[in-house]
Amino acid sequence: MSKKSKSTKKSRFGNPAKAAADTAGRANAMPLHDVRLDRAMEALAPGFALWLESQGRGDAGIDKSLMILDDFFDLYRLLQPQTDARSLVPDAVREVLEAATAANPQATFALRSGVRDYVGYLAQGSLWTGTPGELAQLQELFGQPAWPGLDRALDALAPPLAAANDDDIRENAGDIDADSVDPGDYDFADVYIPELTAEQFTGTAAASPLWKNVESLLEWVGGGRKVTTKGALRKADRAQAAAALTHNGAGMLERAFTSSASTAELTMGALDRIRLYWHLLVSLGLVRIDAGRAVVAPRLHERLAVEESRVEVFRDVLGQFIFISTLTGSDPGSYSGWHVDMASFMAECATENPPESAPLVHALESPETVHPDLYVLARNVMSWAAEGLVTVDGHVTVPPAFRPDLVVMLEEDFHIKAVGPGAGLHIAELFRNG
Repeated sequence: MSKKSKSTKKSRFGNPAKAAADTAGRANAMPLHDVRLDRAMEALAPGFALWLESQGRGDAGIDKSLMILDDFFDLYRLLQPQTDARSLVPDAVREVLEAATAANPQATFALRSGVRDYVGYLAQGSLWTGTPGELAQLQELFGQPAWPGLDRALDALAPPLAAANDDDIRENAGDIDADSVDPGDYDFADVYIPELTAEQFTGTAAASPLWKNVESLLEWVGGGRKVTTKGALRKADRAQAAAALTHNGAGMLERAFTSSASTAELTMGALDRIRLYWHLLVSLGLVRIDAGRAVVAPRLHERLAVEESRVEVFRDVLGQFIFISTLTGSDPGSYSGWHVDMASFMAECATENPPESAPLVHALESPETVHPDLYVLARNVMSWAAEGLVTVDGHVTVPPAFRPDLVVMLEEDFHIKAVGPGAGLHIAELFRNG
């Protein structure tokens, strides 16, 4: 697994509670230096987009890069309030990347690539206002592994979240096969499926944070929301959209993480979560993009009013989330250690003897005291729990109602099989059989 930096240097992102209070206090008064930065980026963004196009990037990749740059400066300005958009401080850039790695290991590669491209654009366009020495330090930083302190061959352990089909990102993932593994070399636990009823499935689905948040976000979209030309949420709307995601099942895992996380890690986590949900809604056709506006898909509300159709929609969302959590960035027959680790642990959570939660809680509370592999696993499991894909008490457990779809999603890629009285059950049959 990929490793965290061994540095114990105290983060300059500060105390999360204090930062939240500060943010609330200035909610209605945007600092002048933030206004200046936003204006500078508005002026630079069109040129950056054209430069990316000249590098052979497609429209989707350009839009993704602009979003990444937005996210980067949201964190960078915490370290450098008097931000010069054309001169980045290497130490601050390094700290942002390290904080992003801790907050979401899956998204680190995309963030690094986006910032590297931006610095390349400034340098090639003679727009760089920093010193040659600072530019050289940044180039050296971008030449290091995405996971500080590790060999480059281990970079691919965390594929980019919700961007697995983004050709621009995947073309840049030069070392994606460096950690290639054969799933046949691994033993996967058998998934235990008890007898299930249609009522059990609908009850579990309706109570899950995943479905409740989908409903909340659809309600937020309402009669329509302005989006970028490529369908991404506008920066001004992200916080409001994220506020609609009020349901969270991470419980003790989230409390443990919050106790040790920096403001930057929490900010990155919130951004990643709303990006995940927006990806789910748009990719599954629940929200349509038309002429710069996002609208709820035609007749979706009618579909959701019919139980069988509502179950079908939820299973699409569930299946996509399972894929993102275990297989994103993979190709059929080509997997990294990250894919195997995530899929095998999720399968273990669906057995009659699921793993205990205590080691994961400890890893999130005290990441500097555990092996980096365990911390990465704990962060990913926390993201599963947040949406209800697993429940967390003394153990980490995939709800029985979700296990048939888990098997369907993973059995073609890994040696996973179902056992128990519900083995071989397809959820759709429960509703067809009445």
